[in-house]
Amino acid sequence: MAVLPAISMDMDGVVCTPFLGTNIAISRKLGMAPLPDQVIESAGERRRAYQRLRRRWETVRYMGREPLPGIREGLERLVRVRRPVLVTGRSVFARHLIERWLKRYQLDEFFDEILPNNTNLSTAHFKLWTAQRLGHREHVDDDGSIAYYLGHHGVRVFLRDWPRNRGLPYPPSVTVYKSLTEVARLLAETPVED
Repeated sequence: MAVLPAISMDMDGVVCTPFLGTNIAISRKLGMAPLPDQVIESAGERRRAYQRLRRRWETVRYMGREPLPGIREGLERLVRVRRPVLVTGRSVFARHLIERWLKRYQLDEFFDEILPNNTNLSTAHFKLWTAQRLGHREHVDDDGSIAYYLGHHGVRVFLRDWPRNRGLPYPPSVTVYKSLTEVARLLAETPVED
């Protein structure tokens, strides 16, 4: 049986609800610098006091988030045509929170990998760097500036329809969607590229 191609997915605003149910953190910035020549990876090793402080901040920052309506059904359909990989701008210090949250809502079974940002890169740069490094050709996100950036660098992007995403000049490689089942349907209709 052939292995399905991977599709990377953001977490906040794609899998779980944004803070206070409205996506105010979406950026409309379109002029982004290219990827830096040097990427510094870490496994989260830093001073213990910083680790404790950062973990507390991440805990507070993501409390009370619930799955987006219809996400389970969307993921059930998506795994028939792609292998979802969670690629999030959340810090590597939040990895245990991400894993616990996914397990709590029984969504962990849908993801092949969980890749929080363990670099010195911004979220957009981290997502492009990860796509290039792992060969991901498709990505699901909720941020217009990230969709614009990835779309201009050869990644097919499915962008969740949030009010702050509307009206930007996206390249043809960006498709706006309302539910993940729509993404699964579109991918099922698209032949898989080698």
